[in-house]
Amino acid sequence: MKFQDNQHFSHKHILNALKLDIGKKIDCIACENPITEPFHGCYSCNYYLHDQCLNIPRSLQHICHPSHPLTLLPNPTYSSQSFSCNACGSKGNAFSFSCAHCEFDLHIQCAKLPAKILIEKHPHELSLLFNSPYKDENIVFVCDECHGTANRDNWVYYCFHCDFGTHSNCATGNVTRKEEANSSQSCNECLMESTAHKFLEIEASNEAQEKSRLEAQFNAQGRNAVLDLVDGGSHRKYYYY
Repeated sequence: MKFQDNQHFSHKHILNALKLDIGKKIDCIACENPITEPFHGCYSCNYYLHDQCLNIPRSLQHICHPSHPLTLLPNPTYSSQSFSCNACGSKGNAFSFSCAHCEFDLHIQCAKLPAKILIEKHPHELSLLFNSPYKDENIVFVCDECHGTANRDNWVYYCFHCDFGTHSNCATGNVTRKEEANSSQSCNECLMESTAHKFLEIEASNEAQEKSRLEAQFNAQGRNAVLDLVDGGSHRKYYYY
């Protein structure tokens, strides 16, 4: 049902259609992503929802969990006040689709992932799988986008023809803020590692140049010594490197 009466089950106050102030950055309570218009909210509580998040259905029958319907929850019901998404494996603190019987939880973004997707790095469509494409438990899935691994029960996008696959988040860009921080840290670590490699390469190059210079000097001195034996060095110029 579309949100029409300005009252949402997740909040006790009326939510009004709002305009985003220039320069103001606020996040959606449901998906935790930055608010963009159109959106509704409650200024007194700093409670804001994208309109698309506002109109999410209260229940969902998902193909990945056919045993029970999933219920939309505004807050995790676990004592930790967070949940672990069965799709991407990352933590969540906001809205989720949940099955209380099975302790099965999905980010709302993960719950609506498309069955197939195209990405720039691969020419074929990737299919959404709800677990590892490899039957052998000793084979670890490695993402061809970020080169990180995935647990066997995490969702991945995969091309069977090319054995090419990615994390679901890497394929769609559905990255939580915590993952962004980890990604940024990983990028910084990669940059530091790359810089260190370049430094070592430069050092190796400099050592090779110095070695060549010394070899040339040694060879020249050897030639000079031979000429000294032949003519006593009376008509010869010396060159130093």
